[in-house]
Amino acid sequence: MRILVLGGYGFIGSHICQKLKAQGHYIGIVDCYHQYYTFPNWEYQPVLSQRKEITQTDKEYIGQIENLQFLEQTFEDFKPERVIHVATYPNAKMVRRNVADATNNMVTATAYILDLCVKHKVDKIVYASSSMVYGDFNNQIPDENIVPKPNTVYGSYKRQGEIMCKIWHREHNLNYVIMRPSALYGTRDTITRVISQLLKSVLTTDKMTVQGPDNKLDFSNVLDVADYFSLATTNEVVNETFNCTRGNGRKIIETAELIKENLGTGTIITKPHDAFYPNRDTLNSDKAKTMLNFNPNIDIEEGIPKYINWFLGQPFYFNNLDINPKFALGTKI
Repeated sequence: MRILVLGGYGFIGSHICQKLKAQGHYIGIVDCYHQYYTFPNWEYQPVLSQRKEITQTDKEYIGQIENLQFLEQTFEDFKPERVIHVATYPNAKMVRRNVADATNNMVTATAYILDLCVKHKVDKIVYASSSMVYGDFNNQIPDENIVPKPNTVYGSYKRQGEIMCKIWHREHNLNYVIMRPSALYGTRDTITRVISQLLKSVLTTDKMTVQGPDNKLDFSNVLDVADYFSLATTNEVVNETFNCTRGNGRKIIETAELIKENLGTGTIITKPHDAFYPNRDTLNSDKAKTMLNFNPNIDIEEGIPKYINWFLGQPFYFNNLDINPKFALGTKI
């Protein structure tokens, strides 16, 4: 199958490509090496190299999805049967800092992509949404029947993308699958998300600050999420929305305690919940488990130690961060 992955050198995208390539599919990657005005070159470039190494893509197209002429040429050349759209801002605070750029990336470019999928008779588009579309969970375990009420610009733009997929289906008969991951972590990530930021903090200051220690997130390992996406892309399920998470909310302080336990060091400081973020918890991913026939199985007790070992094996972190001398490059826990 000819599969075009938009954002194929990103955190999720690279692992999806690795999975699909191993299954024998013909993979095209679109990427523009966007650092979202956040990732330093000293970190981004070596992580990008690792992501490229695991994708082993058949064709690559380097350019911005906001450039319609570039996208048109890409679709014309690659002739995709299916498209995965994971070329998007990674988190809500990045969007808040760069609203104009994020609007072009998350809304305008999505319209371009949907139009091109129709024009080039793509069988199905798989759209990466987010659990942030739900807003505050209000002590519920939301399934896909809960009406989303996003309360961040990021969540609202993800929801807009979902609505657009459904409109293009109704008006142009374009098939879609919408995927809602949550609280991603794993190897080859940049220091962006909860677990990576906690690890960096303890390795450089011997402290971890947990905002909202009793708040829960449905921490999902990128390998499990990549499996979800690859299955949603290659099977014949269409016009469905799926939560795609581990399905097991864990207190944020548990992740800090696991990091401390594995490293044998670190003071945990607790502060109130950051009101910018909605209160979240477990998502009900039973629909995906049933219809996509996949059960995620990587808990944080397994995933965090693997991420720590990967982090401690990266020379660029030791060269650019003031890491506790107790931990030498290549340390295994």
